[in-house]
Amino acid sequence: MIERLIKLTLILSFCYSTCYAQQLHQTKENTMALIELTNISTQAAPNLQQLLDNNELNFKLVLTIEVMHNQQPVTLYRFEPQETMQLHNQHISFLLDNNTGKLEGFVKLLPKYQSSKAQVDKDKALSITLKFLETYAPDLLNNFNNNWIDTHDEQIIVDGKKVTLTGMKVKCRDLNTGLYFWTIIAPDETVMVFERDVEWDFIRAGRQTQKWLHDSWLSKNL
Repeated sequence: MIERLIKLTLILSFCYSTCYAQQLHQTKENTMALIELTNISTQAAPNLQQLLDNNELNFKLVLTIEVMHNQQPVTLYRFEPQETMQLHNQHISFLLDNNTGKLEGFVKLLPKYQSSKAQVDKDKALSITLKFLETYAPDLLNNFNNNWIDTHDEQIIVDGKKVTLTGMKVKCRDLNTGLYFWTIIAPDETVMVFERDVEWDFIRAGRQTQKWLHDSWLSKNL
């Protein structure tokens, strides 16, 4: 009887220590992910963490690369749920100007934005966009034109299957520079995509600015 109690105690102790170790490892990973995002956020104003939900703060930094956005040096930071980068899967990415810390672009392509959900109306999408710009790109509010607002689809792979994400796209032109910018507003009224300083040439087949926030571009240019 005593031997059985001793064995049971040892088994329980092992299970507890294993669970505790796993919890400690997960806590450490979550803390590291938050530290990485915090360090990146210090390069920009205001804090980029405000764009994410709590569970999204645990995404891992899987790619940091310095590239060019038009003629400006920028850095792409890409976060995913797992440790290594998987193109075309869910991700959160930031594109920051190396000289000023200005937010050049942001995407949050997640399964929760699947197309089955009702979209915000156009007026609401514009209102959310203007509020976002007040915080993250106030210079764009000086002199711009809203070209159009309409639904827009993006695709990611979830569990091996293509999933369509849909939001309301607000496309605008900065009349001071002639460059374009836009947001895509998700069904939950958060910003799913933001891109700015995009050169568009209809004669030369559309967009001329690099597409570092797009996996189709990354697959050909990394």
